[in-house]
This record gives sequence, structure tokens and C-alpha cells, in this order.
Amino acid sequence: MHRVTVIYNRKMKMSDLVDTDYRLLLLLNKLNIPLGFGEKSVDTVCRENNFDPDCFLFLANYQTNGITGETKRIFENLPLEPFLIYLKKSHSYFLGKRLPNIRRKLKIVFSLTEQNLMDIVLNFFDVYTKEVTEHMQYEDMVAFPYIHNLLTSDSIDSYSISVFEGRHNDIEGKMNDLKQILMKYVPGSVDQILMTNILMELYMSEEELEAHTFIEDNLVIPRVKALEKALKGK
Repeated sequence: MHRVTVIYNRKMKMSDLVDTDYRLLLLLNKLNIPLGFGEKSVDTVCRENNFDPDCFLFLANYQTNGITGETKRIFENLPLEPFLIYLKKSHSYFLGKRLPNIRRKLKIVFSLTEQNLMDIVLNFFDVYTKEVTEHMQYEDMVAFPYIHNLLTSDSIDSYSISVFEGRHNDIEGKMNDLKQILMKYVPGSVDQILMTNILMELYMSEEELEAHTFIEDNLVIPRVKALEKALKGK
């Protein structure tokens, strides 16, 4: 189990929270919470940006401390809708910013002498991006609207979250394959600093996607299944 180092709370200054774990800058970015929050507390910053403070703290504590014995219990007592917002915004972040940025760097790092290798790597990356795009767009257009409808109308249709669960494929594995290709087969003649930067971004992306998948598979889906069961029993 990941060792807990700090538990964030509403009264903490947002700047202190970020200073404790700089990776939380990415969480703020995904939620479109801008910097420049001065001495304001986590509670104030979240409310000013229309995001539930307790849900933000759950995400921040989970990112810093990993899974603890309290993770699922705490999640059970939080509203589900903010997590759908977080997941959708994470999709926009990956598809609109993270993946295009990685591709841009991959294109830059290869010189004309590695044209063939560049074509192979970019083709691999483009196929992966297409798979991730289809995966996330399905969630945005089918699964999340279904969950939202369950939460807001107390009605249930012919769709089931089990359909989503059954097609919820692994989108982290191919990113690891790309990391291995770059580490093992890219020649030393390329810009090593830029290649290291690309690999670091791939490692961070893999970690973020694993956390993203954990929230969907182990927290959101069980909650939705319980809601479906309750509605069918009415």
C-alpha cells in the first residue's frame, strides 16, 4: 500500500497543496482551475471555479497518497456528478493537449536521417491516439450521459453500465510499448534531452491513465451498478 504522506483539507491554502505535490498542477489544469489564487484556501478556489471542494480533495489525496483503506469509503459519501465532470475534462485534456504535445515532440526529435524510424513511431502513435479517442468519445457520448440520466431522472433504460464495463479496454498498455521502443531502439544521435522529456511525459501519462481507469472501474462503475439495482427494485 502506498504510504500516506499528507491529508489535504478545505482550509489549506491551494498554493501549499500544490507545493506539497507539484503533480497536482496537472489536476488543476484538467479542471480548468487557473493559477493566481494568492492566499485563498482550497475551499474558496474550488467554489470560485464551480467544482465540489470535497471531490477535489478526494482526487488530490488519491493522486498524492494512492489507494488507502479509506479510499472507497470516502468515495461512497461523495456526489458522483463532479467525478463525471472530472473524467470528461480529463478526456479533453488528453485528446486536446497531452497527446498532440507528445506527437509534436516526437516529430521534432527525429532528424532527416531517421525518417524511416520516425514514420514507424508516428504511425504507431497515431494508431494509439485513434484507439484512445474512440475509447474516450464512447464514454463521453454514451456512458456518461447514461450515468447522468440515472442521477437526475431516476429512470433506467435498456442500456446497462455492464455494457460499458465489458468494452472498457486497456489504454495504458500500448503507451508502455511506445516507451520501450523509444528507450531500446532510438539511436543516440537524436536530441537526448528532448527524448528524455518525451519519455518522462509518457511515464506521467501512463500513471495518469492508470489512475483514471481505477476511478472508472473501481469507484464509478460499482456506484452505478448499485444505483441501477436500486432503480430496478422500485
